[in-house]
Amino acid sequence: MQLSIKGFIKSKESELFYDCADRFAYDKNNHKFSISDGVSKSFFPKIWADILVHTWVNEDWKTDIDFINSCQKKWLKNVTEIVQKSDAKWFTKNAFNRREPALATFIGLSFHFRNNDYSWKAQALGDSFLFFVPKQFIDFEKEIEVVSSKESPILFDNFPDYLASLSSSHKGEKKIVNGNLKEGCFYLMTDALAEWFLNEKENAINRINVWTGQKDFEHFIDEERLSKRLGNDDSAILIITVEKDGKDGFNYSEENIANINDLIKTEQSALKHKENRITSTENKSKINSATEVPKENENAKNTVSGNNEEECVEELNDSKKVAENSTNSTFEKKQTVDVQKKVIELAPEPENLNHQKKDTQSDNGTIIKPAVKPTNSSQNITDKF
Repeated sequence: MQLSIKGFIKSKESELFYDCADRFAYDKNNHKFSISDGVSKSFFPKIWADILVHTWVNEDWKTDIDFINSCQKKWLKNVTEIVQKSDAKWFTKNAFNRREPALATFIGLSFHFRNNDYSWKAQALGDSFLFFVPKQFIDFEKEIEVVSSKESPILFDNFPDYLASLSSSHKGEKKIVNGNLKEGCFYLMTDALAEWFLNEKENAINRINVWTGQKDFEHFIDEERLSKRLGNDDSAILIITVEKDGKDGFNYSEENIANINDLIKTEQSALKHKENRITSTENKSKINSATEVPKENENAKNTVSGNNEEECVEELNDSKKVAENSTNSTFEKKQTVDVQKKVIELAPEPENLNHQKKDTQSDNGTIIKPAVKPTNSSQNITDKF
């Protein structure tokens, strides 16, 4: 059988990959695949989900008890190291002392080849789902294999079954399903995508088939959340396609897997770069504000800097001459006005025209006009002096 694997993951809207509590894993040597959804309000659910999926795929467990005990020991060791750090918060230490557990849903899938016979086996607990879609199907409702511990009718809520990281305080009964392996596709999904898949049916399969990588998956998630067809929750999917190749055993042809740790590292690096760029911009702004010269000072500075010392002296002298000339001109004008004022004061008052003598006639009939006194002040002054 030829197998190809794809796996993609996305955190809640407005949250980081670091905050995502979904995890998946696979192992090509053991032909095992797993997905888990950490319950966000529990104690260190990301660590618990990560331990569950990797512990499941990396070993061939004889009993579920052995598997759970191994996972719980690993979780307790990791959390103890965190709590004992000097910077651990008081409420974290209190929760640890109260022995609060982490909770997570779980799906495990394994392929087997024995005596020329191919088979698969799956176990499920909680609202994470496994769907098997045959290569050629006619009726979605009748031919699609659904594996979940949820009973029909399937309702999604905030109280799923789960595996607990301490003691045996698990919730629900695990569902186990097995069958003959044939051509088709296995989909392992956490709850938000599982609900979307059940609602969209054939359309969901068509949408999934066009994903070429993590970016396509992220774009799809954003679109479906915007349209309200997909809930705003961590979303993860693991896709295993099975095809006959005429060879014995399992051969892996394609792996297109998004690694959550790499996504977190890339995201943190981008955030650090952005933070440094903002800090650099703020520092430059502060420096520019501290060294900024007022416009009037800058204009004065530019005027002086554009001339040499001699030119500056000449400009000052020219300005002084202009000021002196302006003063002299003003003084001369004032003198002229004063003289004219005095002349006007000395000039005799002009006689009233009503008292002027009338024309007389001489004995021979000639008209004699009376003498007219000059009315011009300058003429009066000239006659006087």
